Amino acid sequence: MTDASLIQTHVARALERHRGIEPLVRAVAAELPASERGPWLKMADALATGDVAQGTAAATASMACWIPLFASAEHDPRLTVRLLQIAARPPVVTANMWWLLGYPLAVLVVAYGVLAMLAVVVLPAFESLYAEDMIWMRPLPLPTRIVLGLRPIITSVWPPIVVVALLAPLRWWWGVRFARSAAAVAGFTRSLARLVAAEIPTAEALSLAGHSAGATQLDLATPRPPLTYAAAAALDFAPRSAAVLLDAIADCHADRSRGRRDAATWFIGPVLVVLVGLVVWFLLVALFMPLFGFPQDLS
Repeated sequence: MTDASLIQTHVARALERHRGIEPLVRAVAAELPASERGPWLKMADALATGDVAQGTAAATASMACWIPLFASAEHDPRLTVRLLQIAARPPVVTANMWWLLGYPLAVLVVAYGVLAMLAVVVLPAFESLYAEDMIWMRPLPLPTRIVLGLRPIITSVWPPIVVVALLAPLRWWWGVRFARSAAAVAGFTRSLARLVAAEIPTAEALSLAGHSAGATQLDLATPRPPLTYAAAAALDFAPRSAAVLLDAIADCHADRSRGRRDAATWFIGPVLVVLVGLVVWFLLVALFMPLFGFPQDLS
């Protein structure tokens, strides 16, 4: 069975079993931020119409919110809790990406603002001072020439363009790396636990959970992220026991993800402060360097 037909099969079963939860799904969507409501509203529309093709397209685009429907029997009292757990979980790719980029970008914006102010207010005064060829007995030092030469670049539109150009490959790199992150492994393993507990065949559970984490063609014989060797070994047990083990493995990876985030919080701040300090030090030294030798030249 291909991935497309597998998703279609499970969507058809979910729509048949859970048509009555459409109001609940819309209520969940109403409580989410506007940027996160789309997948839930599409799922609610599919539940309202019972259209398998519409549901398959929605599930293919956003598998995570469909996992509770696939893993729950009709009138399962745990379905509401599972939907709320998925809704309360932030979108890991976007949240982690912007969390990691937000702090450096904010510092870059502030630093660029300070540099732009210096380029407009301070550097012209030094340019006019150092333009007096009769005063200076020797060429300006290289750092000074570099700093004075940066003024046209700082005051032009090129720095923002360069920043945007760097963000595009960085966004692509993050999308490629995401499947290997601890947060992705935790989300994948937890989805796999729900599907295995529902006694969905292992191959199908791997495919559906893989789609929820943006990974395809996962193989138990040669595990690769987000499928770990521990998760593959847990699947050798009975479904109920395997689900408990997978939940424990997911908790371990979630703790590892939080630990890395805390370490990054401690590391990024001091590094950025040091870098900004070095830039300011270089600017000051470069601007005043010709003045250090001026008394000697006069004597």
